[in-house]
Amino acid sequence: MIPVRDIANQILDTNPDPVVRLRLLRDVLRSSPEEIARAKKEASESSWVVQLGKEQRQDGSWGRFHSEDTRLKQKIPTTEFGVARAQALGLDDSHPITRKAVNYLACLLKGEFDFPDPAEKNNRWSTGVRLFTASTLARISPGHPALKDSLELWSAIAERTFSSGEYDPGAEIQAHRQLTGASVENSYLRLHGKYQITLLGSQPNLLARKTETNLLNWLWRREDGLGYLDMPLSPPKPGCTASQMDRWFTSMEIVSRFSGWHERAKEITRWLRDRLGENGLWDFGSKAFRSTFMPLSQNRRGRYTRTFDWTTRTLILLERYNA
Repeated sequence: MIPVRDIANQILDTNPDPVVRLRLLRDVLRSSPEEIARAKKEASESSWVVQLGKEQRQDGSWGRFHSEDTRLKQKIPTTEFGVARAQALGLDDSHPITRKAVNYLACLLKGEFDFPDPAEKNNRWSTGVRLFTASTLARISPGHPALKDSLELWSAIAERTFSSGEYDPGAEIQAHRQLTGASVENSYLRLHGKYQITLLGSQPNLLARKTETNLLNWLWRREDGLGYLDMPLSPPKPGCTASQMDRWFTSMEIVSRFSGWHERAKEITRWLRDRLGENGLWDFGSKAFRSTFMPLSQNRRGRYTRTFDWTTRTLILLERYNA
């Protein structure tokens, strides 16, 4: 058994940066509301949160949604990225940045705003746009009423696709033909994508237990794991870079929302236990390219800053397993 709480307290005793402190108190130790409220206030004044707020637009977006406009020199390249970053920094529904983003996403789903990215000229685009938007909203406000139609659509597609007990690409194609009109063969609309899995895992018991089991079995067998992340869901092999580890953690954070993850995660927890350093912390590398989660600490030159960030992320995942 990994001493999750002891490691969290070990970091807190060093007076870490505000975001690390918040994530440990709230998501690992589940401290008192008063202590968490103080930590939230301090974290909201961190340089990372200030940067996120400065680049957020008046409508609640960060400009483009899914595809970056490389002509702009933004630290937060897309709305998708901005929402994921807000979540990593511990901003909940009560924070002004998150409230504005939630309102923007809901308006997009209702058709009150135009999708800001250049449209693709194919029959997948309208379905993809709604999927990107709904999945992003489900990350920070999974109970939002604007998600109802998307949840019903993708759960119906999943139930039909796995009705035989195995992944059936023909059934998936037929489901889209009837429900969305989109061509999905070899496309990002196949059910292994990170957006679909994020959405399907956002609501407890959205899928029938049998369907969830079949879905997870299929995902675990895929060599490339979740679409857009491209890391197998098994324990990482030796030699993984920081960027690969970042994508692996993101994959774990997504699939851990399913109840069936717990049984499969036993080997994950053993692997993490074996990677615990002699100092009682984890360290998976110096810098992950374009990570939405890292860094958490604003002091990048601190002796243990990097290990505090990786350890915080690891402890949050382990606490989810323990819970």
